[in-house]
Amino acid sequence: MRKLEAIIIVTSSLALLCLHACTAVHFQSESSVIGDLSSRDKIVLLSNLESVLDFDDNDVDRCIRPTMHKVNPELNFISSKEFRENLYPYFTPSTTPNDLKSYQNILLKSEVRQRIDSLGARYLIILTRRSSGSNWHGGILCGAGYGGGGCLGLSWWDRKSELGLAIWDLRNKEHVGNVEANATGTGIMPALGLPIPVYTPATETAVCKELGMRLGQLLSGQE
Repeated sequence: MRKLEAIIIVTSSLALLCLHACTAVHFQSESSVIGDLSSRDKIVLLSNLESVLDFDDNDVDRCIRPTMHKVNPELNFISSKEFRENLYPYFTPSTTPNDLKSYQNILLKSEVRQRIDSLGARYLIILTRRSSGSNWHGGILCGAGYGGGGCLGLSWWDRKSELGLAIWDLRNKEHVGNVEANATGTGIMPALGLPIPVYTPATETAVCKELGMRLGQLLSGQE
């Protein structure tokens, strides 16, 4: 029993020391040359609820915009609400294009071109893929008796989060690239009476920061 308790305590201590090191992020990019942005050019951040049901426009905005702005405070954004309302009915949650041909068909319409130009929208960054999952290991036993109850054991889990985004040049009516990132991390939860997580890997937060940084650099000519 004491040996198990010692293992749990040592493991917990190691977990506290690797709050950042225990989360690894990988990034991939396929993009052509991004044109220089003028002071009038604006960036639109959207989700695609047809393919990613539980990550809406506001989630995408919170995910990557703060880091993009930190990389380059001069980047200009237009809200997803304003963009969708002005492009109605072409970019509602149910009519947002899902493939290259659908985008091209919409962007070739003269009325769509006029609305985009009036908004000053230059680049559209839209979520194309999101996944997240965990695999659990170890075990915790709990019991109760006349003298009380409690739990003893050790559990840990491997967590992975992925996000993919497509970049569209609305002025030139072309798809200019894709970026994606994934992060993996291991969470640890010992139980010495009560099961309490000592480290929870923030994999999705890590992915968002990585994508925001890379997109900010890309749209600022830093990559």
